[in-house]
Order: sequence, then C-alpha cells, then structure tokens
Amino acid sequence: MGLPPITTTVIRTICFWTIEEYIICVIRFTFLFSRIWSASMDAIRQVLIVEDLPDVAQWLHGQVASLLSPTQIDQAGTLAQARDKIDAHAYDLALIDLGLPDGNGVGLIRPFKEANRQAMCVVTTIFDDAEHLFGSLRSGADGYLLKDDTEAEFSNQLSGILAGRPPLSASIARCVLEQFHPVFGEKEATLTGREKDMLTLIAKGLSVKHAAQKLGISHYTAAGYMKDVYAKLQVNTRAEATLKAIHMGLVNPS
Repeated sequence: MGLPPITTTVIRTICFWTIEEYIICVIRFTFLFSRIWSASMDAIRQVLIVEDLPDVAQWLHGQVASLLSPTQIDQAGTLAQARDKIDAHAYDLALIDLGLPDGNGVGLIRPFKEANRQAMCVVTTIFDDAEHLFGSLRSGADGYLLKDDTEAEFSNQLSGILAGRPPLSASIARCVLEQFHPVFGEKEATLTGREKDMLTLIAKGLSVKHAAQKLGISHYTAAGYMKDVYAKLQVNTRAEATLKAIHMGLVNPS
C-alpha cells in the first residue's frame, strides 16, 4: 500500500541560485557521504520524524521501524514541537517534511545538524522543484525523498542508508546529475514572455492554479502555457523544466 493522499501549503519565500552555486552545493552534498556513511545498522538508534499529517507520520514510523530498527522513534507535527525535541534529545536520523503548519521545515535542518553533528537529516516531501531541493541541500540536508514515490521505491531509498547509498529519490538524483551535463548541439528554445512568466512562478514553487491567479489568466490558459513550455524544453516535470531553463539562460532569476 502506498502513501495516503497528501496535501500541503505551497511555500512562497524562495530564492534563486546560479548554476555555479548549484554545483558547489552538489559537490558539498556528494563529498559529505564519504564521512557520514561509515555508520552501521547499530548506529541508527534515535530517530525523529517531523510530519504534520497523522496518517503519513504513522506510515513513516512504520517504515523506519521496519527498515532501520531503531530503539526510539520520536514524532513532531510542527516546527515548535520539533525544536523542543531537538533541544531535549540527541538523534542519529531525522526525517523532515517541508510544508508544516507553522512554517517551512527547511528551517529545522541547520539547528538539527548543529545539535547532532554526526546524524543524518533527510527531507521527506512532495516538493520536486529545484528551489526546494537545493534550498534543503544548502541548509545541510543529507538526502531528499519524495513521499509520492511508490512504497517500494521509498523503502528502497530509506533502507539504502544502511548500505551507504545516498537517500535520493530517482527523479531528484537525475536533477542533481543534470547540473553536470553539458549541452551538445542543442538549439536554444524560444519561450514567449507569458511562458517565461509561468515558468518563473512555477520554479518558485507556485502551483499552476496559483500562478494563473497571479497572472490574471484562467487555469486552463495557464495549463496550456505550461504544456507548451514542457514541449519546447523537452521535459516532463516541473523540476526538469526549471533546471533546464536556468541552464540554458531562458529564465533570468530575480
């Protein structure tokens, strides 16, 4: 059985980074693995799960208990609760959702890592866009798993921690690798002004519906623009569209 249906608040306060900053972040992320994965199964004893949806939290609890066999699993549903847990206890692993009722879960990553220097911090989210991904990595996250992956895929990535594999969903790993791919003989796609507007808003984490409202157009018109953007850039996901547009200089971050 896969994950229950998930709803969350779209996070609007996002910053853009240059390709150079992306690559620096990826390099930091890659080399971090050589240090943190000397741990064995016995090293993961205390786990913190930060998730506001009870059914999802229960599902994650079951996954962690089954795959990692820790001695203690604590849960928090808000930033405030999570901060109290981090102040009171030491942990070997944290699974942190980004869309929490009282704020962005990315704000927990740095405090958690500072309090638990040898621990792993893995983001578990539905956000597959570049801004959430790289924002999390820049804050110190050691992994990034999508909750809407199939249960088998999610379980495989989570259990891979014990075998020294980076906890990255497949689509997220492709996004990271894409940063190092040169463009050979690729013709520059031409986007209209409105298509660039849509792509920029989507890249910042807005849904098509909210982007349409911001631009004063209908949802159907906005969806049509995004369909054209995907076709021109030859991509299938929002994350791929964002990364390719920045890589090709089609979008000027501001």
